[in-house]
Amino acid sequence: MLLRTGIWTLFALALSSPLTAQEATGRPANEPTPRQFTLTAGVGNATGWLGVQGEGYFLGGRLSAFGGMGVTKPGTTEAYPSGLTVAVGLRGFTSGTEHRGFLEVSVSQIAIAETVAIPGNYTVDGERLYGPGLQVGYQFTDGGGFTFMASTGAGYGIGRHEYSGSFHRMIGVGLGYTWR
Repeated sequence: MLLRTGIWTLFALALSSPLTAQEATGRPANEPTPRQFTLTAGVGNATGWLGVQGEGYFLGGRLSAFGGMGVTKPGTTEAYPSGLTVAVGLRGFTSGTEHRGFLEVSVSQIAIAETVAIPGNYTVDGERLYGPGLQVGYQFTDGGGFTFMASTGAGYGIGRHEYSGSFHRMIGVGLGYTWR
């Protein structure tokens, strides 16, 4: 009897407590916890063309750092270089719990240049051009963690090939999961 009365007393005190969820955690009760880490797979510059990307968040989820790794093999011809491709960058996000925009600054593979045969038995080998890039994008993360990302922008390819030293379009599409 005494135990049951004590439990009801604790229950009544908990319900009548002036401490709200916002006061206890520092955020409204219906607002989810900030994002911690996202893992996506997709295509684009930030995922190493065809690969995966890991992204860690800080400043309450409004800023992130990411790294991507994938493979480049645009076709079956040997004229184009292929192999392991990497990317690193930072993103700044707009506010929002599910739908957010972002601005991305990165260094990644911007373009590939094919091997070119020049008259007179001279060949310019194909090259993977890395360089800085700037993209704008959209991120959707539902309450269960499912994440969709899309981005577009431009990057500057740096290399020895005649195709280097110019701007190229950047893209990105990925699906994954976000941990909170």
